[in-house]
Amino acid sequence: MKKVFLSAALALAVAGSWAFYPNAAPAPTGYLMVVGSGRPGNESYVPEVITILPDGKQQVQRLTNVKIGTDRTSTDVAVALHHAEVLQVNALAAKGWRLVSVAQSTVGVGATTETVYMMERR
Repeated sequence: MKKVFLSAALALAVAGSWAFYPNAAPAPTGYLMVVGSGRPGNESYVPEVITILPDGKQQVQRLTNVKIGTDRTSTDVAVALHHAEVLQVNALAAKGWRLVSVAQSTVGVGATTETVYMMERR
């Protein structure tokens, strides 16, 4: 009888201590944006990929390796920019973010083309 009581008490103590076991921090939820921005034709501008996190913080990746000033500048810049955007979206998808929508627009007088990728995590 003592063995049964001791086993039950030990099982109850283990179950009670499980409540105090540290839990992993929950993953951030909400929306995240990846914005690719380039200005073909402007030789002083460096295209960049901006990631806007759910808390509003921004991470900027400047594409300084893109050669500007060749005959195919606009095509080269666009391809390099889209390449960097896809790499960033794939890296975020590997971390649990899911692509919700993609929009492209031309903004401003200098005809800046921006691609916006909206991602979410639930």
